[in-house]
Amino acid sequence: VENNKAFIVTNHHVVEGANQLEVTLADGSKVEAQLIGSDVWTDLAVIVIDSKNVKVVAEFGDSDVLKVGETVIAIGNPLGLEFYGSVTQGIVSGKDRSVPVDLNNDGVSDWTTEVLQTDAAINSGNSGGALVNSEGKVIGINTLKLSGTGIEGLGFAIPINSTTDITSQLIQYSKVKRPYF
Repeated sequence: VENNKAFIVTNHHVVEGANQLEVTLADGSKVEAQLIGSDVWTDLAVIVIDSKNVKVVAEFGDSDVLKVGETVIAIGNPLGLEFYGSVTQGIVSGKDRSVPVDLNNDGVSDWTTEVLQTDAAINSGNSGGALVNSEGKVIGINTLKLSGTGIEGLGFAIPINSTTDITSQLIQYSKVKRPYF
């Protein structure tokens, strides 16, 4: 929260192509949000709302010190607002996982993202939600899951420590500045 604004970290794919953004607060009320910036490569976005209705701000944990087997909770809206604010519990199943990502949906991997693996249920609609540790601190941003025949409990979150530089740039410049040749 800064200058009467509350910043919210979510996924790029959650806000991509949106003409209008709305945030549902814990009490069920809805407020208008604006996109500050978004980055397809890291699948991160920052949106902002007026802070007058924000009573508590989530605290970030340290995703670098997580241990495999540590309890985590995924928070989100699986399958949309019908299941708004759902929480699922699991463990950190793996750290430093590399998952191929197809950015332009052409069936070819364009990028490999480094993520935390969890068996906490992450379904469509959980994207952009928080993955929190047993202290309630955000240690990841839920982003994707693998699904298919014979696949269960393969959810992934962007480690919170890898988001801070990206989100700072999105807030400051509305984009991520990267070197290029």
